[in-house]
Amino acid sequence: MSRVILLAADHPMPLYDPELRRISVSNGFTVEVPGFSVQGHEYYRDAVDSLGLEMKPFQYELNLDATDEDAEQLRTYLETNGTPGEQVELWNLWVGDDREAHVPHFRGRLADLDADTLDQLCNPPVRNDIPGQCRMTITI
Repeated sequence: MSRVILLAADHPMPLYDPELRRISVSNGFTVEVPGFSVQGHEYYRDAVDSLGLEMKPFQYELNLDATDEDAEQLRTYLETNGTPGEQVELWNLWVGDDREAHVPHFRGRLADLDADTLDQLCNPPVRNDIPGQCRMTITI
């Protein structure tokens, strides 16, 4: 099973990779990993399509963490590339056999998107011993 976090919109959005890096410490090892970016939705595209979810047509993979910095990067990206009143979707999905069919749906305003919002997106609660999923509709 693999996780993918997506941005879905009604119109094409530009790819964005400021080549930011994060330092992560795990099991005593320090690792440099990619930071916030918006990439083409290619690798998991067939697996996501097979889920049969109703999604906006233009989909992009997001690399983000539940941090103030990533919330600011995402807000700036959406303010720059969207229009006021437009809605976009953020999805945290698990693709594979052992996934919950239900995807909780939340709604909010872009101005309210912060690290806590990203924590809710990136780390939804485990249900029935299956990793959680999430869908957020954000109004710009």
